[in-house]
Amino acid sequence: MDAVSRVRAASCRAVDEVEPTGLREIITGQIESDSPTFGLATIVVSEEVRHTDEESIIVDSKAAGVQLIYEGLRLTQDLVRENRWKNNEQKLITDMDLLAADVMVARGFYLLSHTKAAPKAVETIRAFGITEAEWSDTPIGTPTRRMNLERNIFELAIIAGFVSSSSEMPSEFDTKQLLNFDISKESKDHILRLIQTIEQGEEEDFLLVISSGK
Repeated sequence: MDAVSRVRAASCRAVDEVEPTGLREIITGQIESDSPTFGLATIVVSEEVRHTDEESIIVDSKAAGVQLIYEGLRLTQDLVRENRWKNNEQKLITDMDLLAADVMVARGFYLLSHTKAAPKAVETIRAFGITEAEWSDTPIGTPTRRMNLERNIFELAIIAGFVSSSSEMPSEFDTKQLLNFDISKESKDHILRLIQTIEQGEEEDFLLVISSGK
């Protein structure tokens, strides 16, 4: 099974018991509609950068956790910024989509809650809430930085890939260092595209700095 299929399969397993069926179908449709970009990054970091000794099912679970959180937060962002509640004809659909987004974030966090990536997951979700609250108070037409979410999720993906029960994340890590590791060309191209996409919406160097807490 290729990495894309692994992330999607693990994500679908995480929501397999969600009811009603219609809600679950919205979630699985979201999972299968786009490439699991950030979940793939977790697998690349875990297996090609760190050469983990973790079982693939654990790696896949962490990758799915990252991707589900992203899909849920991104869907929430789209719903809020498009003001879909103003369209009465779409209100029921919008309510279901918002519920699906909440479930994806919750299930994604559950998958990471027992890992060392959990604090970053909490930070990412909290930062998203703050950013969207600030956006709602911003006058219409004011430029906004849409890459905050993607930047935080990419950092979460890297952390989830690095950490395990026996390993820690470096206290300071420049994401571009990932390109210096002996990884496949396909993986290197994937990471490079992610970095370039995020940098387009950033005003500063894209540097991942993680406090060791010591």
